[in-house]
Amino acid sequence: MRVPVTMREARADDALFLLGIWQDALRMADAQEQLGDLETIIGAADASPDQRLLVAECGSEPVGAVYVRATTFGPLNLEPTVQIFAPHVVPSFRRRGVGRMLMEAAVAFAEERGIRTIAAAASAGGRDGNRFLARIGLGAQAVMRVAPTAVVRSRLNVLGRALPHARLQRGPKQSSAVGELLAARRSQRRSHTVA
Repeated sequence: MRVPVTMREARADDALFLLGIWQDALRMADAQEQLGDLETIIGAADASPDQRLLVAECGSEPVGAVYVRATTFGPLNLEPTVQIFAPHVVPSFRRRGVGRMLMEAAVAFAEERGIRTIAAAASAGGRDGNRFLARIGLGAQAVMRVAPTAVVRSRLNVLGRALPHARLQRGPKQSSAVGELLAARRSQRRSHTVA
């Protein structure tokens, strides 16, 4: 059943609602710091013509939100693009057209600027959200992998021991270095399955 929903730009007093729906998307910090971040984001969106943080309301109750920004597709691809981040509808209002309204507002934002490309970011584990984005024509373009810096450093160090820099050269030694790397990976897999 469709419900009467209105769209408006976020205000500072929306920070608590946004914290409730976007907490997993925010940086890891205590709730006060996250609220401060959201107030900064709301202020920046309000001050910039190239950003909008939109809130969907039913009556005076916020029921969804989305953040949009006009930029380029990425640092290497300068195609003008509207990026859509964290479209979210509260569970009790899903399947009532609220998500569609959020996305329509994002498309209107792109159309106002003459931007032909839209990119949306949704949680990898958000099955329903990703299905919705696929239904409205958004396909997977890239996979963003994230890890703490210390984890990546540790893994690079392990790879460095298995494949010393002196052996990273073209020629016959390259194949033996690749063999050593594969042997190190097999050894790691065995140690992880035994533990």
